[in-house]
Amino acid sequence: MQENIHTNRAVNTEENPEIDLKQLIFIFLNKWYWFALSVAVMLFAGYFYLKMQTPAYEAKTSVLIKQEQNAPEEMFLLQDMGLNMGKNNIDNEIGTFKSPDMVAKIVNLLELHTTYRYANKYHFYTPELYKCSPLYVRWEDVEPDKIPTPVTLTFTQKKDGLSVDAEYVANGETIDKTLMMETLPGYLQLPIGRFYIARQDSIKFEDKPLEVRISNAMAVSRGIIGRLNITTSTKLSSQLDITMRTEIRKKGEDFLAALVTEYNKEAAEDKNKVAFNTAVFIEERLKNIADELGNVEYQVEAFRKENQVTDIPTQVGSYLSKTEGYDTKRLEIETQLNLITYIENYIAKSENKNKLIPNLGIKDPGLVSVINNYNELLINRERVQSSSTETNPALKSLNSQVKNMHESIRASLANEKNASQIALGNLEKENTLTSIKIKNIPTVSRQYTDIVRQQEVKSNLFVYLLQKREETNLTQAGVAPKAKLIARPYSIGNQVEPKRAMILFIFFLIGSAIPATVIFLKGYFQTRIEGMKDMVNLKDISVIGDVIKVDNLNGHGSLVVKPNDDSVVNEMFRTLRNNLLFMLSEKDQNAVLVTSTIAKEGKTFIATNLARSLSLMDKRVILLGADIRNPQLSNVLSIPKRENGFSSYLAGIVQDHNELIEQVEPNFFVLQTGPIPPNPNELLSKRRTGDLISLLKKEFDYVVIDTAPVGVVSDTFLLSKYADASIYVVRENYSEKDTVSFINNMVHDKRLKNVAVVLNQATAQNAQGRYKYGYKYSYRYRYGYAQGYSKRVN
Repeated sequence: MQENIHTNRAVNTEENPEIDLKQLIFIFLNKWYWFALSVAVMLFAGYFYLKMQTPAYEAKTSVLIKQEQNAPEEMFLLQDMGLNMGKNNIDNEIGTFKSPDMVAKIVNLLELHTTYRYANKYHFYTPELYKCSPLYVRWEDVEPDKIPTPVTLTFTQKKDGLSVDAEYVANGETIDKTLMMETLPGYLQLPIGRFYIARQDSIKFEDKPLEVRISNAMAVSRGIIGRLNITTSTKLSSQLDITMRTEIRKKGEDFLAALVTEYNKEAAEDKNKVAFNTAVFIEERLKNIADELGNVEYQVEAFRKENQVTDIPTQVGSYLSKTEGYDTKRLEIETQLNLITYIENYIAKSENKNKLIPNLGIKDPGLVSVINNYNELLINRERVQSSSTETNPALKSLNSQVKNMHESIRASLANEKNASQIALGNLEKENTLTSIKIKNIPTVSRQYTDIVRQQEVKSNLFVYLLQKREETNLTQAGVAPKAKLIARPYSIGNQVEPKRAMILFIFFLIGSAIPATVIFLKGYFQTRIEGMKDMVNLKDISVIGDVIKVDNLNGHGSLVVKPNDDSVVNEMFRTLRNNLLFMLSEKDQNAVLVTSTIAKEGKTFIATNLARSLSLMDKRVILLGADIRNPQLSNVLSIPKRENGFSSYLAGIVQDHNELIEQVEPNFFVLQTGPIPPNPNELLSKRRTGDLISLLKKEFDYVVIDTAPVGVVSDTFLLSKYADASIYVVRENYSEKDTVSFINNMVHDKRLKNVAVVLNQATAQNAQGRYKYGYKYSYRYRYGYAQGYSKRVN
């Protein structure tokens, strides 16, 4: 049989607790049932947790925001003015999509502020009855976005009608009222308002309470905005990907479709504001020009009658041909001057300060661009102003831009007017030279020409305004959607929240962590020796064996070593005996001292059974009871306690030690302790102690000395010099861990010599495995091969 000697080399005597992962894993495996139970409970809890959670799905759609690019010359002009205007800023469009007012419109349109679901008394999740509720409920006298407090109406079918349990908060107090409704449709009157309730006959009312919750539309909108995610496909792209997390797939799809529709509707309304203001301006101008044109035509008619003029153009055709170019240019410049003057007067009026500026044919491209961008800036400011306060930095920036651009337009109009007047003056100078040549044309012809010229100006301006009116009407009728739908709203099939696998895995980890933490903390704060792993800090000291706990031992009759016994405990004592013989390898080394730190660690049990095991080798062995303060040999051996013993010999009461020795078993002798003296330490220090042990060593093959605990008294140190080896008994789950340091110190101070440690009452699963092979081998030999041999001999 392989001998088990555990020697620990040069380990620091200071206790530095370290975590042994391998040992920890074996401990966990040994307690597998704790883990199985904890994991099962936590997975069960995780299952119920999931049953109470509201699932979430993702609805998606994609739109392309149409960009209206400025002409290159206009862009250069805006950059020169320090303005970086973009027709459609993507961040602003995202803000528009997520604005509370717009989302609230959708909430009101789809009535998302009212939810229907069957109640569950266990608080498990029940799906919302979106568009499939057996009842329809509406708060009659309050607008959805002005609902003061959430109201929950629970409908239960009774024999005589519907029982309605209304719950709401009023003045900080929860109100609960129960009413009956005998017929539907009908009205339910509560102190906070009037509710219309109707049955939807196409949907069956299940035999469960139906819970209807009505909330404030703005509060619902804020919740939806928190679940709305809008991103661009790329950094410079104008494509927006809109995602919404929703409990019901169809509900999310309907919301996204309505959101895109509402966005396009508002964008079209914003765009039509310019066309509408232009149309109003054109109508006013057409009315004025029509009156002016009528007056001029009347002047022509009156002039012809008064001056009897019939065909002046034929008479002066040769002269007028030279002035045709002049008239055309003059007409064009005067038209521009009239338009500029009107716009100047328009923007100068205080009531038109924040109104869109009509553009009716100004030909200067830079001025046209500035006016158009000014109108766009006003529209953008109105949009931001509607969803923010005056302290909003973006609104302040827009106000500043509007003011700067307004001044820029006034300056540009003044410059353009000045340029037109200069051009008109130059044209007049050219015409003066021509007029000298036709100075002989009758005064009547000149007057007639002036009147006809005014008629042509008014007529051309009237035709031009008619054309612009038609263009404006076409613009209003043909506004294209700003957000082009790329992908219709659709739902992703898989549930995104809660993540079932992840949550169950977390609960699995928690279930595994709870017993692991308990076991770890229990071991970490354990102050008692739990096994061989706690002996690793022994310095140059051997652990020559461990003995499992033997049941049904009460201190009386604790002799477990028996002849021809192949039990595990007997194998352990054989291993202990053989390892001890290695320590007593030299001649005349046959005295063994057995001690421990404190009482009840099993030193007497180990000493007695070790002595018995030595005697089974056909050797004479004596067990000396040297623990004269607390003798226990008679109890362990189940023999009568003698009046005289070891203490009697030391005190000189008995002179012949042979009178004190008694035989317990063949080759097994004992010398009991005797009476407890008042001065045990002084007795052990006498010369007779060494003389007696020397005599016993000569008379017996082995002397086993049961001594007092060294952690309590110093008696054992007086006997250690007579012993050839010292066995130090440590009891598992009883001896403190600092016992290891105590042993190291005693060996270092040479207070005990040739020390070896025995672990008593070791846990069966920790110790028994090392002896299974020997036990089975011995059993087979004894009961198998021996019987076969006997048969062959017979």
